[in-house]
Amino acid sequence: MEPSEFLELMRKSRDDYSDEIPSEILHSTMIVDGKPITPKYKVRKSWFAYSFYAAVELGKDCGYVNGRAAQMMKNFYEYADQTKLPERLTTREDIDRANEVLTTIIDDLEGRLESHSD
Repeated sequence: MEPSEFLELMRKSRDDYSDEIPSEILHSTMIVDGKPITPKYKVRKSWFAYSFYAAVELGKDCGYVNGRAAQMMKNFYEYADQTKLPERLTTREDIDRANEVLTTIIDDLEGRLESHSD
């Protein structure tokens, strides 16, 4: 994966999913207007599993996540473990912390890519 592709993945993870916390629990597939859809909310456990944890780990493996962001991710894992994130409903703090990690990665990678294009 190229750095620009990873940057796009990080942007999509942060920007293409809603930060809203709906009043009802979302299921993997919901029927809207007679058609199955997958809700695009960060509150969903699958967003954390695939669009956050797995995506950031991919970036770490590829060398695209700097030391600061890697430490933030380590702190997030500790926070998730201490607060039992996988076993409870997602909170605004969970989403805000994940967004902070993604934004740190995006900002750093944008800066590195811009400096290489000069």
